Amino acid sequence: MSVDETASFDTEAADALFERNMAVLEELDPAVADALRAMESPVSRLIGSREEGTLNIDLGHTRFYAGGAQAYCAEQTDSFIAKPRRIELPWYTEEEEGSLANHRVARRGLAHLAERGVERKPKVDPGGGYLILLGVGLGLHVEPLLEALPVRNLVLIEQHHEFILHALRTVDWARWRDILAERGGEVRLIVAEDQFLAANDLYVYVRRHHFGLIDGSYLLMHYQSSFMRGVMDEVVSRVPVIAANPGFFEDEIVMLRNGFRNLRGVSHRLLEDRRRLRLSSAAIIVASGPSTDSAIDFVRAHADKAIVATCGTGLSALLGYGIKPDFHIDTENTPGPLEIVSGLAETHDLSGITLVSCNTVDPGLPKLFDERILYFRDSVSATQFFGVGREPLMLAAPTVANAAVRAMLSLGVRTLYLVGVDLGSRDQGRHHSVKSVYFADERFLETHPEHAAASKYTIARRGSLGGTVFANTSFLYAAMYLSNLLKAYPSVKVYNLSDGARIHGAVPRLPRTVTIDATPDGKQRDLSIVEGTLESEPEYPGLTGDDLKRLRAAMADAIDDLAAAFREERDLYALFDRVKALLDGMSGDPTRQTVHSYLNGTALMFFQFLYVTARRIPEAARADFMDAGCAICAEEMEALLGQFDALVEDLMSDFGKG
Repeated sequence: MSVDETASFDTEAADALFERNMAVLEELDPAVADALRAMESPVSRLIGSREEGTLNIDLGHTRFYAGGAQAYCAEQTDSFIAKPRRIELPWYTEEEEGSLANHRVARRGLAHLAERGVERKPKVDPGGGYLILLGVGLGLHVEPLLEALPVRNLVLIEQHHEFILHALRTVDWARWRDILAERGGEVRLIVAEDQFLAANDLYVYVRRHHFGLIDGSYLLMHYQSSFMRGVMDEVVSRVPVIAANPGFFEDEIVMLRNGFRNLRGVSHRLLEDRRRLRLSSAAIIVASGPSTDSAIDFVRAHADKAIVATCGTGLSALLGYGIKPDFHIDTENTPGPLEIVSGLAETHDLSGITLVSCNTVDPGLPKLFDERILYFRDSVSATQFFGVGREPLMLAAPTVANAAVRAMLSLGVRTLYLVGVDLGSRDQGRHHSVKSVYFADERFLETHPEHAAASKYTIARRGSLGGTVFANTSFLYAAMYLSNLLKAYPSVKVYNLSDGARIHGAVPRLPRTVTIDATPDGKQRDLSIVEGTLESEPEYPGLTGDDLKRLRAAMADAIDDLAAAFREERDLYALFDRVKALLDGMSGDPTRQTVHSYLNGTALMFFQFLYVTARRIPEAARADFMDAGCAICAEEMEALLGQFDALVEDLMSDFGKG
């Protein structure tokens, strides 16, 4: 490490600090520690003296910190503490009309406050789950912020390995770790040269770690750069989905019922996530975004030599143009897809189309197709209970477009063209293809309010071909998870022919500029390979009455434990730790993991309501609110067992039907 020879820099002390900090870094991120030890000749230099207040980073052409690192960081931390930027979740009035258990908790909790005339404060209390710092620099700002802000966890995002190298010689990283350990938290380091992936890594970490504590978290950009400004934009755009419900009990009821009946009641082949022969054919994935209409000539010109797969309402659009796909992908467990495809079956010939779907779709849907390929979707209850020994398709959600890309990759396709996967629209009034059911059926949106609500795009995003595209929360999820999926397949070529939101990792192209060099014979050969390499009529565990009885007993125990936590704890952080420990303990066997799939999202959303609300009401009203709110959560938790008992009774009756 080079140091300014004219400065009174204590090299020996810095070297000793560096080694102690490297031990900490090797715990936090071994890959970054290895990269730093392998670094031979950093471009920048650590210069100056702490005692004289002249510490800085010499970039060669200029000093990094204007006025010196110590003065810069002191001024920044003082300003931020006085007026911090925080992540604040909305008040819960929007939840009043919902029908889920967490909606009932919010509705009852808000009614309790209204009865007592308690009104919300204009600002949330100090404190939050995270201090998110965009930039490490020399790290002089970190400890003062941790001392001043009552946060549990620290996330550091940095682009330059060299800055981390310098910070290891400047400040005590073990001190950060110890401060947070006393609060029950930890330090997380994200080093990335791509702003989109940096924000994705943050999202994934928070969602898997303590997302229930995201409200009130602090967000600071330590230094200005195009990279950090881009990360800030990406992080802010993810706030609506960071705190979103990760799954709910009522949905898992449907998942398990549908999975049980599909796996027992319909002939199918099984698509697993395992190594397969690489197909030479490209796949064209057709959704129902508005740009489908301008790309239809491309699809028509190549349908005989590329594998064509529709997803969701993309089937109505493609059939409307007189083109039949080879595969159709559907994922939703609601009656909507069955209704839509049933209507299409009345006016179009579906023979020759193979359905590819997760096994949790409405059991009526697979029966509309002659050939069916089912897969297990990661993390849901049907997979945990019936999929023991099977490989689920990871990252096949949240939208059917995600599932279509994932399915084609799992079948062995390595070149994909996305058509109508807009994940939004440039024109908020033209949300889907004119040939899709959204427009082909003039009364569709009128009779399907859930689809009408999902067709409102209010979030501005960068367009794949430039400009601005409008999206919704679901599409934010979809673009993010598609990008994560493509990152896991670096050798795959994905061309985005859609004029919608940018999908990181997919190459934007205009449909008229693309030609697929292939033959119909090659396509038919690849379709034969697919047919011949999937297991037919598999057997699955978890389909016996005894299995269901064991699951019911485990569910009752888990619900009792969670209800007790809500009844007995009143401190928010103690409650969170206890609930999280119970949920994390639901592992080790398929039955307990199934219970986790049911209860994780609902229990955490119960807690999130308490966390958001209690810290926004006057302190004098909090004890009473926590007494009432925790009792409500316990009651609603216990009520879930009745729903599960009804499911078990329903499924047990199927054994008597042969």
